[in-house]
Amino acid sequence: MGLIDRVVKEEIKKLERIKDTFDDRFDYLRLDKNERIIPFKEDHLNDLRRRIKSEDISGYAELGPIYRKLADYLGVKADQLLLATGSDLAIKSIYEACVSKGDSVVLHMPSYAMCRVYAGMFGAAIKAVPVKNDWSVDVDAMLAAVDPTTKMLAIENPNGFVGTKPELSQIEYCAAWLKKKEVLLLIDEAYYYVENSKSEAVDLILKYPNLIVSQTFSKCHGIAGTRFGYLVGDPLLMKHISKVRPTHEVTSLTVQAAGWILDHPEILEDYRKQIKESKAFLMSELGRLGIKYRDAHGNFMLIYCPDEGKTKGLTEKLKKKKILVRRPFEEPYLFGWIRITMGSIEDSKILAEALKTIL
Repeated sequence: MGLIDRVVKEEIKKLERIKDTFDDRFDYLRLDKNERIIPFKEDHLNDLRRRIKSEDISGYAELGPIYRKLADYLGVKADQLLLATGSDLAIKSIYEACVSKGDSVVLHMPSYAMCRVYAGMFGAAIKAVPVKNDWSVDVDAMLAAVDPTTKMLAIENPNGFVGTKPELSQIEYCAAWLKKKEVLLLIDEAYYYVENSKSEAVDLILKYPNLIVSQTFSKCHGIAGTRFGYLVGDPLLMKHISKVRPTHEVTSLTVQAAGWILDHPEILEDYRKQIKESKAFLMSELGRLGIKYRDAHGNFMLIYCPDEGKTKGLTEKLKKKKILVRRPFEEPYLFGWIRITMGSIEDSKILAEALKTIL
């Protein structure tokens, strides 16, 4: 038996991960990962710079103020929150505290890749349910997949790949149904604030203690580089999940960036406005080019460019023009669709011009 066989867990050996260091991405128009690509205004950035003190570099973060500020923003109590380095580690904490080898989790497909990675990491079976033909979540099929081994069912609101979202009535129906089965319901709201100001799912938590909501400031709030995410849940459940937190949930610089965003709601409002205007412009241009498209409840949209004819190899052709887009979907029910992150109208003009040249 070699060292690897002796020391590395079987679940980890079976995992397949791609290590991408994202070299040179900032040399491209980044329409691939749904980051904010519209630059912040200088006066806003200057305010953030003024907030950063020597202690934010040399000292450990004081988290009480940001816990209270975030609780006020969400309309919950601080003991309902767990901060984390992005929503990916927030979600991981649920797996660490609740999901064991031999358990199962129910996910819709496509869905956030880390939910599948964590399932494999902790030895849980994945029950994947494809979205419907209209790309909406198949709630009935997901609930039908629940069995005595199921610890959690996860739904994105909205879906970070195809942009559809469940109705609030569907979320509550799942929460109530799963509560009787003593199964967790995770509602991942990474993109929720692109169109909304207050989470309706969060309001259901006190009624359904099995409901957990994950959110992040990486998308609409625009601070992906600072890695600020969190969970909102029932106080008793969060007390137990919090036991797996690291010594310090987030950094002092993350705290300053999150507080800065919360103190400047106009940043969020302006971003929403620009995304809406940019989408309208790009839809018009795509219509002129005869490219089929679909809007999304997020800071992205989808275009239909199958790997054949004039659109064959489109992602590589765009990359040669210094434009990154998400690789085409490979699932049969999504084949030929490509996800495009929205930036400013100027960004959409660059993309539209590139598409005209290629086609």
